Amino acid sequence: MTTSFFSEVLRIPGAKVLSREEAAFHYGADTGASQRLPAGAIVIKEVDAIQEVLALANEFRVPLWPISGGRNFGYGTSLPVDSRSFIVDLSQLRRVYIDVKSSTALIEPGVTQADLHAAIKKSGADLLVPTTGVGPNGNILGNALDGGYGLTPITDHFDAISELEGYWGNGTEFRHTYQDLNCPEMAKRWNAGTGYSWAGLLRQGNFGIVTKARVQLARSPEATRILVFEWKSNDAFINSQTELNKLTEDIPGIGGIIMMNDCRILSTQVDTPLASTLTGEARAAYLQQLAKERKISAWTGLGTLYGSRAAVAGSVKDIRRRLKNCRVWSFSPNQIKQLQKIQTYLPQWGFSSLRRHFGALVNTLGTVEGYPIVAFLKIAYALDPTAKKLDLNSHPAKDGAGILWYAPLVPFAADEVERYRTVMSKCLMDNGFDPLLAVTSRSSRTLSGTIPVLFDRKNPDDVARAKKCYRQLVTTGLENGWPPYRLGIDYMDMIACPADSPSAQVQHLLKNALDENSVIASGRYEHSKPVTPFVPVASPVKATETATASKRVSPPDYSRAFTHSVNKTETNEA
Repeated sequence: MTTSFFSEVLRIPGAKVLSREEAAFHYGADTGASQRLPAGAIVIKEVDAIQEVLALANEFRVPLWPISGGRNFGYGTSLPVDSRSFIVDLSQLRRVYIDVKSSTALIEPGVTQADLHAAIKKSGADLLVPTTGVGPNGNILGNALDGGYGLTPITDHFDAISELEGYWGNGTEFRHTYQDLNCPEMAKRWNAGTGYSWAGLLRQGNFGIVTKARVQLARSPEATRILVFEWKSNDAFINSQTELNKLTEDIPGIGGIIMMNDCRILSTQVDTPLASTLTGEARAAYLQQLAKERKISAWTGLGTLYGSRAAVAGSVKDIRRRLKNCRVWSFSPNQIKQLQKIQTYLPQWGFSSLRRHFGALVNTLGTVEGYPIVAFLKIAYALDPTAKKLDLNSHPAKDGAGILWYAPLVPFAADEVERYRTVMSKCLMDNGFDPLLAVTSRSSRTLSGTIPVLFDRKNPDDVARAKKCYRQLVTTGLENGWPPYRLGIDYMDMIACPADSPSAQVQHLLKNALDENSVIASGRYEHSKPVTPFVPVASPVKATETATASKRVSPPDYSRAFTHSVNKTETNEA
């Protein structure tokens, strides 16, 4: 059956098919050391090929695993949950259309942060890229669909999507209801529509393939400040949570705040201090002493402020007034750029506090101003004593880095944060891993914890220990009421609800209605379910239809840089 599917897909213009061996070579490396490999891969070079691939997948009941960029480091990289799947690689679909009037970008699935930044710059618009830690090659759409977030004004990246176009698993087309009501301008600006809304099914869902999306982009504000918070003790950090919670609601221009313990800060430093071979209590004492020598506080926070000059200035004063036992630094982008020019000339005495934050300030600058940087990938290489210099070619999975990201949601409350710190530190240290803890404000009520489990991928014992630890973290988190906001491919079973639970039943009903042959992302954030009988689907497009093929135009040359189309009024959308 798979062989027949493979041979039929070979006939589709605009699609390149890779065998299992070829797919393993191109997509097999995973930072999480997953051993599963795909059945093959289909590289989409022309968007029209997607519907034909879907028709064949339904005909042969072959599961597909769509990827936008394949850089989902720590969560599975490019690999599917179900090893029967063919990867559908959409990374070559990279058209970008900037609409200056609505401050939006219409993008294809493969568009990266660097692509979007270049398109914005060419358009002359003063807009911010929704940056993330994965850097310039990080994918915009893939990150949004998996629930990613950042520190720029629109923190939740899925919330920034106002239009989604594509196909449900059964081949039915979807698009914003306002398009069908002939209200395209409002489709750009109001993601909910009027009446029912299905867009949320595509967030961490496995019901369809997105071929195009419109992203609402934040405008560059009149004033921006980068905030650095220092808590000298754990008690001071915990005691500030209640007031910090209120501040995130009282100050509308405040973006996400990431708060990291001293070990987490050490993991980002250029001389890779975590590469030490010490273990157990000796390692813990070494890291504690190192943090003390480098004057790293018990907890350090990085945050952003956006707004008018008066509002931002007032907000900084208010934050300093209300946060007790916390030192708050505030820098404008221009001040950081000036520091970059003179920092080598600063005397050692009197500037030690500033020096220890300088790297973080420079790294955060790109995120705040909305242009992508590679610096935040550094943590993936924290156990590498060679201290690689990061560049655009850095690829942790292909470079052999071992990292699994555990990301629980935690109530934004002092007692919960203290419990999270205590419980998760114990779980990590009991398994022989450093407690690299961080929490980021997602709202005034919720924090997202991020914990990297770093390990040596070349060491089978280390790999097994890391995977065991990850499962214990997820289990422990659920027992404490902290569900993961995102999960890796090897661990989807850990959030499976019983087949007779209401949530599982609803998911089964939706899956049967929109993707009855289960061809889209089998196993992705999916509840356990009974096997359903195969029901043939009348595909809306036959893969062998000669009429469709005769209408095709030659696919664009994606080997060159993509073309940016600037839409300053209201011209064509695609």
